[in-house]
Amino acid sequence: MEQATELRPLHVFVCTTVGRHHCGGLGSERILLRLRDQLEHRGLTHVRTTRMGCNQQHHQGPVLIVYPDGVWYGNLRVEDVDEIIDDHLVGGRPVERLRITPDGEWASTALT
Repeated sequence: MEQATELRPLHVFVCTTVGRHHCGGLGSERILLRLRDQLEHRGLTHVRTTRMGCNQQHHQGPVLIVYPDGVWYGNLRVEDVDEIIDDHLVGGRPVERLRITPDGEWASTALT
C-alpha cells in the first residue's frame, strides 16, 4: 500500500483494564500488541500508542480510541487492527463498521 507523503500525528488509546468483563479480559492486550507490532513493522512513526484505563464502555469492548479524531472503535478483534491501520491511521478514513458511540456518562452529547 502506497502511503501519503505527509501523515499527521495520531494518538491511539487502547483500554487494557483487567477483569473478566472488561476490555483486558476480552482480548485488548492482543489488540494492542498487534497494533504496536504492525506500526513498528511498517515504520509508521506518526502514530503513538498508549494503554488506557476503563472508560465505562467495557460492554462495547475491547475499545480503541483515535485522537485527535475522536473516533471510538469497539467490539474489536485482533483481525480488525490491520484494517484500522490501513484505512484510518494511514488512509485517514475511519472504519465505519467498527465505530461505536459511547453511552452513559460518556454519551456523545456529554462529550461536546
